[in-house]
Amino acid sequence: ALGVVALGGGDTIVSQAIVLEIINEQRTNTFVNLAHETKTPLTLINNYLEEYITNNNPSEELDIVKRNLDKLSSDIINMFDLEKFNKGFAFYNHNLVCNFSEILKDSLILFKQYAKGNSIEIRTTIADNIFIKADPLSINRIINNLIENGIKFSDPNSFIEVVLKKVEGTFQFSVKDYGSGIPAEMLEKVFEPYCQITNPKTNIQGMGLGLPIVKQIINDLKGGINVISNPEKIAGTEMLITLNQHALVINDTFISKVVPKKIAFLKEELKINEGIFDEEKQSLLIVDDNITMLNYLFKKLNRKYNTYAAQNGNDALTKLKELKTLPDVIITDIMMDKLDGYDFAKIISKSPSYAHIPFIFLSAKAAFNDKLQGLKLGAIDYVPKPFSIAELLQKIDSLLLHAGKQKKAIWNKAFSIVNSNFNQLPNDTSSGAFEQNAELYHLTTREKDIAKLICQGQKYKDIGKTLFIAVRTVTKHTQNIFEKLHVSNKIELINKLELL
Repeated sequence: ALGVVALGGGDTIVSQAIVLEIINEQRTNTFVNLAHETKTPLTLINNYLEEYITNNNPSEELDIVKRNLDKLSSDIINMFDLEKFNKGFAFYNHNLVCNFSEILKDSLILFKQYAKGNSIEIRTTIADNIFIKADPLSINRIINNLIENGIKFSDPNSFIEVVLKKVEGTFQFSVKDYGSGIPAEMLEKVFEPYCQITNPKTNIQGMGLGLPIVKQIINDLKGGINVISNPEKIAGTEMLITLNQHALVINDTFISKVVPKKIAFLKEELKINEGIFDEEKQSLLIVDDNITMLNYLFKKLNRKYNTYAAQNGNDALTKLKELKTLPDVIITDIMMDKLDGYDFAKIISKSPSYAHIPFIFLSAKAAFNDKLQGLKLGAIDYVPKPFSIAELLQKIDSLLLHAGKQKKAIWNKAFSIVNSNFNQLPNDTSSGAFEQNAELYHLTTREKDIAKLICQGQKYKDIGKTLFIAVRTVTKHTQNIFEKLHVSNKIELINKLELL
């Protein structure tokens, strides 16, 4: 409808390109406006939350809320700023002059405290009085991004090197870590928006916007940035930035001090205590590579179920092999390192040992095709994030209730067939003898069911599963049966019930 059909072939293509450009422009404007509009409510929420935390006793829950809110705010700002860069808007005043050395030293005060708490040392070599003609806020952003990444991708008990040195009219700023490094195929993509390089040893996950913004700032300053990484030969990654030094003159607008940006790392330890198996509870396995989410789900679900946790599909498969009792339901994320949720579900569905376990996808991927793919893999449900924990709990309850009814129906049908076959055997007297003896000793219906399974050689645990009752309930009824028949073991019990 928007194309100009009357034009020639070439003109039609040009017209369609113009229309697509207009549509793309409208989408970009909508995106920028959305990001802009979220800044005000996020600012209000953050300020009121900080005020509440200051005036009240701190709590672990509020601390998690604050850290996640800080991350959300940072992501929104990065999205907004990247779009402004792409549209050619200048929001940094590079006519200012600042001291790169002092900004770096001020930032390192906060970073060293954080790194020390995570058993990471920051080693520094910083030349004094290196000046640059640039907005100090942009310099602060470059420094923060590179050092944050260095810490994020470092292993515990290691170190990163931060170096600032003069090089013939220019200067170099570098951050080198000794972590997992960047694969060769990713080196050309690290400056692309939304390119994510994850560290399997941490749950800190960004949106992939930091380095593209750093690259844009450096381009504006006529500088260069190189990524040096070859993990097959040497551990780690070095980010090396080269910028022009500035010689101070009388008319310079000099900024002497910049308030360091607050560090808002989303770092949390795994707090999973699977505890002792409770035979009266049903069991769940939750799989998610975000430690904060895994801790939250475990805390909420472990109150009602035997709950087990894994951080990716590979860990979950290992966990399944270790468990003495298989879970009744698996709840899994999709986007995970090593083995994602889709591939994990495929393995489960093809395994004779695990194919019967129902699973629920819990994911930030909420597009129709994502849901359809999940359901095609056999998922009972697909719950998009953000989700209501009350709704998730109700879905689990309903699923387990339905599964229990199915099991009971199957067992009842099987018993019906078995009993029917026994009744058709003309020479079988044991069944009649059992019924007469059970009546003689005044066994209840439940006691008769348990006694019959004991006579068939079943263990208490298997009897509990067959009759859908707890093992302790089986034990209690068995004690009553022993007392009524005046026996002390299973052999005496079988002799009294099956012989006339």
